[in-house]
This record gives sequence, C-alpha cells and structure tokens, in this order.
Amino acid sequence: MKYSVLSCCFLLLAPCAMAEQVYSDPNPVTRSLVLQDEEAVVIAGVGYGESHNGESITTPLIAFAYGVTDDVTIGPLGVRYRFNAFDSASMPNLELAAEGGLMGFYESKDFGDSYAVGAGISGKYRVSTELALTFGTHYAVWLEDERDNRSEIRADVGVLYQVHPKLTLFAQGEYRELNDFDQDNSMNASVGGIWNLSRRSEITFAVNYDDFEPAKDGYEDDTLSECMMGISYTQRF
Repeated sequence: MKYSVLSCCFLLLAPCAMAEQVYSDPNPVTRSLVLQDEEAVVIAGVGYGESHNGESITTPLIAFAYGVTDDVTIGPLGVRYRFNAFDSASMPNLELAAEGGLMGFYESKDFGDSYAVGAGISGKYRVSTELALTFGTHYAVWLEDERDNRSEIRADVGVLYQVHPKLTLFAQGEYRELNDFDQDNSMNASVGGIWNLSRRSEITFAVNYDDFEPAKDGYEDDTLSECMMGISYTQRF
C-alpha cells in the first residue's frame, strides 16, 4: 500500500516556524497525537521488503505534517483534530483525536487505481512517562473506476515503552474487516524503535508484516509487501 510515498512540497511551509517555536515533546510516550501550533515535520527514509509473490520491493518513505493550531494538524493523508488533550497534572492520562482523509492506495492494470477515503478516531492512554497504549478505529471506502466501491473497518492497538531516555520501543497490530473483497479480513503488525537524536530530530526503525494479498483482488503485488523493514529520519521545524 503506497500511502507512504508522498510529496515533500510542504517544506515550503517550514520558514513560518520562528526561532521561538515550541516543539513537540521528544519523548514518544508523552508526545501528543497532534503537532504544536506552526510546527512542521518532515520524514524521509526507505523501506525494503518482499511481496506475496516473492518479488523484492524498495520503497521511498516520505511524509510531512504541519500544526495549524495546537489541536489541528494537517498532512498529506488528511486532517487530525484533537478533542481531548492530555492533562499534564495527572496520570494516567487520555488523549483523543478525530481524523479523516486518504487512507490507502492500490494499483491495478485491469481495473485502474483504487483509493481509500475514510475517517475515524485515534487515542493514546498514557500510563506513565515510560509507558503508553495507543488505539484507533476507522471506516474507509475504496473508490474504484472500473468496479463497485468496496469498504472496510479497521481497528488497531499498540504500545510505546521508553527503555532509555533516548530509546523508545513500540509494537502495533491492526485488524481489517473487509467488505466485498476476496479476503474477509486481514491483519498487520509492526515492531520497532525510536531513537532521539535531539528535541527536533529522531530516527525510527521498524519491521512490518501484512497478510493481505493484493493479487486476489486484481491489484498489483508490488503495491504491498508481506514483510518489510524500514528506517526513517524525522526533522521538526
């Protein structure tokens, strides 16, 4: 699913972040689901994996996001609005955000491109400054030119655990209930770590497994890796 391959033209917004800019918490456990006001983030990296038909796939990983306010973040996939913020004076803590936009992309030589558009809720439950649980649920419609539209419901859960002031490990799993697809459902899982280089930069490494088989529904096999390893660099402006 090539939703990680995105344009970096949003870099043009970076100059609006002044020297006095307040940046997001460098600790991924306590970091908000949204960016700070006028904070810009650019992510660049590469992923390497193998498709379900055994072919190797190398994918550039490029993304960006911008904090319009302390509660609204826009990015290449859509908009996220935080409607319940962390309370810094209490622990445990809950943060909730609504989001919507582009949620996936597949290619097909026979049926044309297919885009998923949807919306849902994401949340983070902060147990302590070293441990947080993440979760979300989303509904998406796959828009296709040559076939009837399809839909799905997604649910995900994850955990963030800071094992060192500069290193946070994470794991996440997602379940997809597929409607009008050849597969009734699918699952994917990711594990990895985040290494803080500074308050404004970090390196993320991860391994992802996905059991959805695109070819069963006429999509190109090279649009999704069964297993992929990736590394990326994040910079805040």
